[in-house]
Amino acid sequence: MKHTEIKLYKLEVIKGKEKIAKEWLAFLEANKDEGAEFLKNEQAYFEAYFSAVESGIMYVYMFFAAKDINYSNSIALDSKNELDIKHFEYMRSCIDLNSGGIMDCAFYMDNLGAINSY
Repeated sequence: MKHTEIKLYKLEVIKGKEKIAKEWLAFLEANKDEGAEFLKNEQAYFEAYFSAVESGIMYVYMFFAAKDINYSNSIALDSKNELDIKHFEYMRSCIDLNSGGIMDCAFYMDNLGAINSY
């Protein structure tokens, strides 16, 4: 794999906004084919979402791999596409942007070249 930046975002859902967070994840899943096309424009390779409840607080985790994460984020944030606009509207309505965190990848291993060979 070419040079890849990988981050794991831990996004805290605002208490009482869990239903909106679930709607947001369902929206992303329902539009994942179109969203995958946007990854090309962002020079991103992979994006995956997870949810968990920890000590009574819901979190959304986003695993993100891209050639240049800052570039990918700037393209997504400046996008005029309805899907990106709705994605960020959902995020702003249910995520506490002052909590959570961003984890850097210490290292990774991959066997992605074999995806179609099994």
